[in-house]
Amino acid sequence: MHAHHHADPLPERLRPLTLFNGLQDAELGTLATGLQPLRWAKRAQVMPAADTTGFFYVLLDGRVRIEAEHPDSGRAVTLYLLDPGDGHNLITLLDGQPHRVLAETLDETQAVCAPLARWHEWMRCYPPLRRTLLHCAATRLRELTELAEDLALHETSARLAHLLLRHIDTEQGQHSLLHGLVHEDIARLIGSVRVVVNRLLNRFKHEGIIDTDAGHIHITDLEGLLRKAERRLHSRR
Repeated sequence: MHAHHHADPLPERLRPLTLFNGLQDAELGTLATGLQPLRWAKRAQVMPAADTTGFFYVLLDGRVRIEAEHPDSGRAVTLYLLDPGDGHNLITLLDGQPHRVLAETLDETQAVCAPLARWHEWMRCYPPLRRTLLHCAATRLRELTELAEDLALHETSARLAHLLLRHIDTEQGQHSLLHGLVHEDIARLIGSVRVVVNRLLNRFKHEGIIDTDAGHIHITDLEGLLRKAERRLHSRR
């Protein structure tokens, strides 16, 4: 969390976000007056499913985990993580139907929201906003498709390798989206459990593929990680 952010007027906070690319200053100003600012603590349940048919949310700061949970076993899988600039809930914004998912903050988080009807009005008035929202929806759809493919076709070690490859930051070799997540969090991102992820990360480390340092994961052998990512489930007979 950057302290100087808090003093910035809302249009300034919106300008760098991809979602608002192409909007003029006056248009950003109009949007800002119609958005309600929100602030959430770390590890809080936010954006209840019932509210998503009324409001569309955009993150300004922090990360939020979106999950599906089995009502009886309590087993959960993370569908995706929201980063600053990401919107929730895109599906409901486009089809108006409720989407039964759980949302939990992973950091102290700031967001803005407005009623769906207002967003629909803005999408009509501002073609650049309509374009970026559709692009974001397409990105989300692609992520969910990759998750379905991973869960159906790949071994857990390959799913973990995919996750690390997807969020690699080649500059520093660390994963900003995964930073500070515990093994339980990582397990939920690949549809597994903590003990398995713990074992796999230790194996990757032992094999010299990764190194860990204060919550950061560094890739030390990219070729080795790519080989891990290729492993598919044995064909089921």
